[in-house]
Amino acid sequence: MTNLNTRAARRGFSLIEILVGMVIFAIIGALFTQLLSSQGRFFDKQGISNAARNVSRGALNRVVSDFRMIETTGGMLAASPKSVTLRIPFAIGVVCASNNVSTAVSMLPVDSVVYNAEGFYGYAWRSATTGAYTYVENPAAHDKTTGQNACNAVQITTIPQGRAARITPVVAGSSLGTPIFLYRRIRYEFKASAAVPGKIGLFRTTIFPTGAQKAEELVAPFASSARFRFFVVGNNNDAQDNPPADLSSIRGLELHLDGASEVIAAGESSAETALFTTAVFFKNRTN
Repeated sequence: MTNLNTRAARRGFSLIEILVGMVIFAIIGALFTQLLSSQGRFFDKQGISNAARNVSRGALNRVVSDFRMIETTGGMLAASPKSVTLRIPFAIGVVCASNNVSTAVSMLPVDSVVYNAEGFYGYAWRSATTGAYTYVENPAAHDKTTGQNACNAVQITTIPQGRAARITPVVAGSSLGTPIFLYRRIRYEFKASAAVPGKIGLFRTTIFPTGAQKAEELVAPFASSARFRFFVVGNNNDAQDNPPADLSSIRGLELHLDGASEVIAAGESSAETALFTTAVFFKNRTN
């Protein structure tokens, strides 16, 4: 009877039971904390890796759209693994007529923002006999609106949304219907980023005939391995690290747009990188 009364009067836990419970909860808590920490690091690394991949994709469309327009023999002006200077066409058309001062041209439709952007540098016209392009620049001028009457007079109808313009100096040696394009000088280069200090950015610089330059940082940051490589005539399908002495023999570019993360993931010693390689071959080249 005494034992039953003692058991009925007992309340709570003994010190030993409490200590055992605390040890068990501590073990479970430590394991759960470790799991959460591991999952947090995993998701953090995934997010940072995605950011590095987005750097590569962010530069791709702008670079490829410009590079595909390059004329095969005279489009490349200077080249190194970290920088290329190009003549990039922004309007293509035909010659209508010339007077003693200027030449009227009828241009195919082009985006108005692209057409009206700064940086006209010169024009190039194609010889009917040799098929080669002759570049005319510095000084060269582009009047965007006054060529329509001259084109109408020779029965060349400018396509809707196209442009009828005048250019100077006169296109020497051309005839009615000679292919022609207007271009800008653009330099693409990997160099120290202004947007992300201590990192590498990809810059697009417009070069003006006066020597002035206007740089635009397209995207950052890139890994130190980001660079240009060069496909050269006669070198099969393998790109080479350095440009050839004769830049007109370059038939395409291999782009290493290796993105990097701005921050270092927890538990890692360096920024995440996303290796990305693509190639652009110049149009209308047979070799």
